[in-house]
This record gives sequence, structure tokens and C-alpha cells, in this order.
Amino acid sequence: MLWYKAWLETRTRFLVSLGFLVIILTFFVHHAESILPREPKASTYELMFFAHSYLAGLWMLCVILLGMGGLLRERAAGVSSFTLALPVSRARLAAVRITVGVMQSIALAIVPWAAILFVSAIAGRPFFVSQASFYVLLLVTGGMVYFALAILVSSIVDGEYTAPAVAYGAAILVGIICGSVSKLRPFLDLWRFITGDNHYNKTTHLLSGPIPWFGIFACLCVAALMFLASVRVIQRREF
Repeated sequence: MLWYKAWLETRTRFLVSLGFLVIILTFFVHHAESILPREPKASTYELMFFAHSYLAGLWMLCVILLGMGGLLRERAAGVSSFTLALPVSRARLAAVRITVGVMQSIALAIVPWAAILFVSAIAGRPFFVSQASFYVLLLVTGGMVYFALAILVSSIVDGEYTAPAVAYGAAILVGIICGSVSKLRPFLDLWRFITGDNHYNKTTHLLSGPIPWFGIFACLCVAALMFLASVRVIQRREF
């Protein structure tokens, strides 16, 4: 029941976001493929890098929107008493909501990339699945920090419009701080991480080098800490 409830609360935002990403990325790649020269193939590889960067920006906006909601939004709508009356703990309510959101966030990365690969193959310019998988891995693991940030904000800030505004503002602030501190930029610049810019070879236009396991682990740890903080806040909050 909890899983279905979480799905019902987010399905409209998820399906609209998914359709939006697929349509926008499909149109972008199809249009760009039609005007690219047949050779060299590097032009297609470069297009995929820009398509992924475009996807990453839109994906971040969508997952922050997905992170909105929860008990505070229900309280504002006057229906939180029903949810709190269910024979489950607040921690379980929050955990189910987070898990559903994580799965939806992953789908928002995989499905648009599948559409990109399909359009590219139809145009006679197949792209490497291994490269696409690398892009998706970086986007999901690094971008999970933004989804976790949205969950945390929605657990602290009240308001139908205030919470999203604060979440988007915090995400922009994080990006500015990470990108402006030169000494920490190689370790904290999430945008360069999720777009694959740290691994982008400007000669071949492909991602190269080993998978950044340390960076992936660090991003997931930061996200996990924010998820845990969100659960703690909900457990202690008065409704």
C-alpha cells in the first residue's frame, strides 16, 4: 500500500518529466543528426556529449521536482492525519518515498538515453552502449546529490511553492560554490562530474579513463547522509 501511495503521489510529475525528456532529447538528436556531415564519426560522438550535457541539466530540474512532496506537503493540504494514522513508522514512510524517487530518477536517466541510442541507430550513426552506460552512471550517481537535497529541503521547508524555490536555489548555490573554489573544483564540481567533462577526450570525443569509483562513492555517501537527515527531521517534526 505504501509503495502504491508513493507512486500515486509522484506519477504525474514522473510521467510528465519522462515524456518531456524523451521528446526534447529525441528532437534534439534527430535534428542535429540530420545536419551533421556523414564523416567523421567523431562529429556524432561530440553530439552525444552535448546531448548528455543537455539531458543532465533537464534531469536535475526534473529530479528536484520529484523530490518535492511528503508529509509537509500533505499537512499543507490537510491530509497528513490520514498518512500518520497508518500503522507504519514515519521512518518507513520516508524510506518508501525516497526509494520510489530513486528508482524514478534512474528511469529518467536510462529511458532518454535509450531514446537517444534508438534515434542515432535509425539515422545510421550507432553509438557505443558502453559509452552511454558510462554517461548514465555518472549522471545517476552524481546527480543523486541533487535529488537528496530536494528531499531534505521538502522535509524542512513548508509551502507548495516555497520548498521548490528553496531547493532550486540551493542547487544553484551548490553549483556556484563547487565551480568557483579552484583548489576544490576537481573534487567538488558536480556539474563536470555528471556531464562526464572530467573524462571527455577532446580528440576522440569519447569518455576515457577508469570509472571514478571514489567520486561515485563520495556522491552516494553525501546523498545517503542527506536522506538520513531527512528521515530524522520527519521523525522529530510535529504535525
